[in-house]
Amino acid sequence: MKRCLYIFLILASCLSLAAFAVPASGSDLKDAREEIELPVLMYHGLTETAEAADEYNIPASAFESDLRWLSEHGFTSVSVSQLAAYASDGSALPEKPVLITFDDGYYNNYALALPLLEKYHMKAVVSVIGEKADQSSGDLYRNLTNSSLSWGEIALLAKSGCVEIGNHTYTLHHADGGRKGAGRLAGESAEDYANVLRADLSALQEKVSSVTGSAPLLFAWPYGEYPPDGSADAVLKELGFAASVTSYQKMNVIKRGEPDSLFGLKRFLRTPDFDIGSIIC
Repeated sequence: MKRCLYIFLILASCLSLAAFAVPASGSDLKDAREEIELPVLMYHGLTETAEAADEYNIPASAFESDLRWLSEHGFTSVSVSQLAAYASDGSALPEKPVLITFDDGYYNNYALALPLLEKYHMKAVVSVIGEKADQSSGDLYRNLTNSSLSWGEIALLAKSGCVEIGNHTYTLHHADGGRKGAGRLAGESAEDYANVLRADLSALQEKVSSVTGSAPLLFAWPYGEYPPDGSADAVLKELGFAASVTSYQKMNVIKRGEPDSLFGLKRFLRTPDFDIGSIIC
């Protein structure tokens, strides 16, 4: 009799625990919040020493300090796919999400940033420039400060599980010749502008997909040249993008069930004198 009672209690305990178990797949979990605040951090290059730092290149130790601060203050880095799931069908996000981004695709993102992301169990999006990766893939020597990621390094970043690859244009990351980045030329028709964007961005989508196995979900506007009327969003959606980021330094509000709220996201540029605690509360 005692043995039967003992077995019964074990079974009851297991059933009770099962009732509170979290499903293995987070896709079944829904977020009760109607909207969330999302800080987006923008980095470019990392340096080994403080002496080599400038407005767009910070010491790797500063990046590690940011990751440590985020971790200690309860922030969880998220992927673009997680944000897209929340914005489309309300899939659950962490209590305090943050999106970490790198622009331009420097070699130091692989050599210096990846080990730190792995150490702190963080995620980031590295948005690459196609023509720079082409050039770098033929380089015999690698320079931490100036070299761009090769296609092989881009593949390794994507395989790491810590990094998503973003699109930063194939050949449009220039500020000369009249067009600034992927911005629209004065007097350019909407159709012509859409064709320019479509041709360039789709070329990089296909290249990244062939190298990593998946096409980018995030487009980073060069120089932050995001058309204020959002007229380019239709082209981005057509090419499979779920989000885009600019250079405006403000907090974002992402709304559940509103995928459009992921386009034109603002970002805080991380400079050497940036105080993360004063920006992200």
